[in-house]
Amino acid sequence: MKAFILLRRLGAMLFAASLAACANLPTARTGDVTPLFRDALFQPPSEPIDSRAIFAVDEPMQRFLAEEIDRPTRRGDPRQALLDALRGKLLIDYDSEMTRTAAQTFAAREGNCLSLVIMAAALARQLDIPVTYQQVYDFDTWSRDAGFAILSEHVNLVLGQRDPGARLYESGAPPMIVDFLPPRQIADATSRPVPEQTVVAMYLNNRAAEVMVAGDIDRAYWFARASLEADPGFAIAANTLGVIYLRRNHPAPAERAFRYALQRAPDNVSAIINLSEVLAKEGRTAEAEAWAKRLAQIQRHPPFYFYDRGMEAMHAGQFEEAARLFEKSLSQRPYDVPSHFALAIAAAHLGDLRRARKELEQAAKNSTTPESRAIYAAKLQHMESLN
Repeated sequence: MKAFILLRRLGAMLFAASLAACANLPTARTGDVTPLFRDALFQPPSEPIDSRAIFAVDEPMQRFLAEEIDRPTRRGDPRQALLDALRGKLLIDYDSEMTRTAAQTFAAREGNCLSLVIMAAALARQLDIPVTYQQVYDFDTWSRDAGFAILSEHVNLVLGQRDPGARLYESGAPPMIVDFLPPRQIADATSRPVPEQTVVAMYLNNRAAEVMVAGDIDRAYWFARASLEADPGFAIAANTLGVIYLRRNHPAPAERAFRYALQRAPDNVSAIINLSEVLAKEGRTAEAEAWAKRLAQIQRHPPFYFYDRGMEAMHAGQFEEAARLFEKSLSQRPYDVPSHFALAIAAAHLGDLRRARKELEQAAKNSTTPESRAIYAAKLQHMESLN
């Protein structure tokens, strides 16, 4: 799962919001995005951004389909054959570090939820299987990296078609869903279809956010630009573009990009926060406060509110209060790894080693890279060795 959208500056923090996989994802719309672009402010890319490569199927993928998915099964139900292959012969490890193309995901055997969706859709296309891309709600997570706050939301893939106006599937049989999450966990989740051009825009926006976090602002601009060209209605990419302008200290085009995003997604928290920040820095206090009031109606507490208060309590030695605040943080963001880890530390200080072990297990389980999973697993093993 990964979805980057860029959010506000708060002190030294620029809130970056989601890559999606995984912020409001409007359906694709037409629109003139050319006035948002300022190409002369950025170095040209060393190589062109080719969106055709996102779903391209290379020779190893072709060979896998020919050799590993047996033809009798494909004739019976190619959807089940592909699903079985994805769950057995082609296991993909979750890794949020980079959003990969279909071929990159296949070669690395790892990727985020958008990477998995892209690879599975590319393979399904080779088997003439129609697919439905879905945004899945209530599985979003926040993280912080290199001065950015990043919102990751969730997408998955249905092998087969879904009525865009229906929440439930017509067939009594459960839908065939490609997802890192277990079927029982997503069976009743609220979701909605998104068109493929929005998925392309998600990928390009993710890459913009990823390379921006890595410090390559020029390259990030061209990815964000391509994302908006792929889907002019994708508000998240406009917000990302605005953050890129802010990183280069160009508030005027940033404001234009944030307002564009809010025209298409009026409740986009990222764009509201970022626009408010631009207005406040320019002394346009009344309008900034109006947007702040709008934000308060949508979002009662900032994403890291309870976690940060919990860390303050823990540093003051108030471990019971810290545990309570970390629990509040997890009630808002159940998959937040830092909150699970911090709660484990607070529980250990309180002498509740059983709870500490449980929270370390959750931290390891929900970690988004192989490296972080290994770190938390080692911490858990160390705790077990002390007993």
